[in-house]
Amino acid sequence: MSDLKNIQEAVEQAAEYVQATWQQVVMGSETVPGAKPISLNISLRRLYADSIVLDKQLTGMGSVSQRILAAKKIAEQLENGSGPWDMKPMLLNGPKARVGKNGKYNIIPFRHGTGGNSDSNYKTMPTQVYKQARELKASVRAGNAMKYGGRLPAQGKPGQNPTTGYQHKNDKYEGMVRVEKTHKTAKQSQYMSFRVVSERSDPNSWIHPGYEAHHIAKSVADFCRPAVEDMIRHGAEADIQQAFVSIGLR
Repeated sequence: MSDLKNIQEAVEQAAEYVQATWQQVVMGSETVPGAKPISLNISLRRLYADSIVLDKQLTGMGSVSQRILAAKKIAEQLENGSGPWDMKPMLLNGPKARVGKNGKYNIIPFRHGTGGNSDSNYKTMPTQVYKQARELKASVRAGNAMKYGGRLPAQGKPGQNPTTGYQHKNDKYEGMVRVEKTHKTAKQSQYMSFRVVSERSDPNSWIHPGYEAHHIAKSVADFCRPAVEDMIRHGAEADIQQAFVSIGLR
């Protein structure tokens, strides 16, 4: 291994470069040709980015290889695309699911953006809705419970699930609350609505539309290849030069 020290270091450097580039593209701070930007909220993008890890694997005496892996399911779904799927089994068997007299249920929070930098990863509510929402009496957390203030009335006709055509019972902003959090120097408001999923929910009501393919991994590989090859070539040249010096050749 010591005879290929420079190549080893070059491979490690190249792997770290590819890993960092891949993570930056997923998070939206870098763009590369062929990779479709991810328009999902920051928590899902971070879940994907954090799963991109280095997997060192020796392939033989005197050589080293490294793989860069994205281990989370969301990475596979966004890379290759995925069709619609039923969210109820996941939601009803998660850590926050509860059991009532009619079986399992869960209360699902939805956050709505105002257009500011702090919540730019959430879909911005219409201006007229925001004007009403910011006038709501604040809901505040009291210990482990929430003390609710005002709630937004219905804003229009409920929409439909775009995948199944299921007619929702409430419009997306109905019942929205303004959750106020107090920090050391300021107060911050978040706008939340909540919906209940249960074992009695309509089979077509909680169907995720799926994800289109983004092809980020291949695009990152194509983009990084020239720089990676250059790093390894310089490492190989340095090792060859050192080998010649060690046997008295110039």
